[in-house]
Amino acid sequence: MATTDRPTPDGADAIDLTTRVRRRILPVLHRLKAPLGGYAICRQHPAEYVGTLKRTLETVRSLLEDLAFELEPIASLKIHDDGRRSAGSWVRRESPLSRWQLHVTLFRTGAGAVEVFAHREHSWLRHPYKHYTQDGWDSQGGVDRMRSILSAHGVPFWIE
Repeated sequence: MATTDRPTPDGADAIDLTTRVRRRILPVLHRLKAPLGGYAICRQHPAEYVGTLKRTLETVRSLLEDLAFELEPIASLKIHDDGRRSAGSWVRRESPLSRWQLHVTLFRTGAGAVEVFAHREHSWLRHPYKHYTQDGWDSQGGVDRMRSILSAHGVPFWIE
């Protein structure tokens, strides 16, 4: 599977340091874990598609911070069906000790927009094993919650 990323035409959407580090380290970690049944890279499931924000990656990152999301360094590297690598992984929890978290993954498009994917899952801080084994993973719940958050804050998104 190819692992490319389409930059925006103006190049203004530089990938953040955390994502750059994850893109370098996780493929190596994946090669070590895969023979043992583990993973550090996985396919982005299409059912988790929330919508497309016609904004730059930098603007979407700022928006997520304003909406109480945090950059998530402890997440597998997601690969889109077309080979693009995720351009950021974010989580939102009610508190650091919450049982559940809303996990959002971003993908840049070639048109200077950002595709948003989401799922609800156990927080790795509170339930690391359940999180890693995807116990209780809820794609539709994550999509519905993220669309609700965006709508409640007047953030337009397009379902393409």
